[in-house]
Amino acid sequence: MSLYDAYLLGIIQGITEFLPISSSGHLVLMEHYLGVAIDPSMLLSFDIALHGGSLIAILLYFGKAWIEIISAPFRKQHDGSPPLLLLLIVATIPIGIAGYYSADWLEANTRTPMFVAFGFVFTGLFLIVSSWFESRFAARESVGWKQSLGAGIGQALAVFPGFSRSGLTIASGRLMGLTAHSATAFAFLLGAPALGGALVYAFTSGSTDLATIGKLPLLVGFTASTVSSIAVIHFFLSTIRKYGIWMWSVYLFLAAALIISDEMMPFITALPDVIDTFDARVIVGALFLAMLLESVPLTSFFVPGISTLMVVTLFLKDDPKNLIACIPIATAGLIVGHLLSYIPARQARIQVRWKEKADERLTRAQRFFKKWGIYAVFFGGWYAPIRPWVSIAAGISKMRPLPYLLSMVFGSVVLVVGVVLGAMVLGEAIL
Repeated sequence: MSLYDAYLLGIIQGITEFLPISSSGHLVLMEHYLGVAIDPSMLLSFDIALHGGSLIAILLYFGKAWIEIISAPFRKQHDGSPPLLLLLIVATIPIGIAGYYSADWLEANTRTPMFVAFGFVFTGLFLIVSSWFESRFAARESVGWKQSLGAGIGQALAVFPGFSRSGLTIASGRLMGLTAHSATAFAFLLGAPALGGALVYAFTSGSTDLATIGKLPLLVGFTASTVSSIAVIHFFLSTIRKYGIWMWSVYLFLAAALIISDEMMPFITALPDVIDTFDARVIVGALFLAMLLESVPLTSFFVPGISTLMVVTLFLKDDPKNLIACIPIATAGLIVGHLLSYIPARQARIQVRWKEKADERLTRAQRFFKKWGIYAVFFGGWYAPIRPWVSIAAGISKMRPLPYLLSMVFGSVVLVVGVVLGAMVLGEAIL
């Protein structure tokens, strides 16, 4: 491993450990796309060693809180809630069990871009759900047994690459009734025992791997991780009260779409030439992903979803059962893609504090979608390059969910059925 690779991976670890976007997932992606030519077990040990820098950052940034916890470990919180040390111990148990029993399986089966993309989508959805929950129910500042256990279970899910430890821990705490700031502070404190345990595991079970990597790359990566971690902790805590955590789901959805499109694009573009060698289930799976990616911002410009639907229709035109099954599959891909644009945009309209001029423009857009939104969503969804932006505009304009869903679903069904019928007619005329 070069010093540049070690430095870059350390920076990525420090930035992503405390943002709700999964440090382990980004390390897997960087290692994959950088082409770091090291045995996977060594890379895993190096990744865990980088977490030591994040651990030091937690201890330094929250030094006062740790001194209070250690000096009076059994003192109750100011409102009578259980001692913070006991809550941290309880919350650490789930990830300790999950990490101990899944370490070997994780190393062998999860360090792939596609698995990371799945983790990004799961984390993004979880962030949105928790933001919706807190905005509608009373939230508390102090941590109790229920909040501690909920955050611990959320953290345990983050043993998988792509599943953000901070994101799932914060979101789980919020689902259990904590405010965004309290859930974030507790999640960062909770990171200390989790990162410490992972570090001990790396230096005991992977000491040979770390020695092979070398002391200098370890030092460079560790230092970069520490410095960037401190900066990100301060940045995230200063923004969490104002913006919450839902907005990071937008990044996660876009990143997942780009990863999936990068991994699937060679398969989708080769589909017309090799389609007769694939099982029908593989074909409809590729069709679902193609339609989904053609409905997401950025990837909608270059993923050939409608073309894939036409090719699949021509291939299955003599197989009515599977052809009919393709219609709901393709429609589902369109619907999911629409929702991945509409839901975060609507959340933004509700929570972000817009400037006066921006709010005036949004009010005009809101009036437009109140009057013409059904037609805009229905017809706008037929053209791939603008499809996701119509859903984003509908969400930003606070178009009511029921009219949006009805026009979007009906428009998607009409588009898919129209393409299938058109391809069948064209196929009969050509063939």
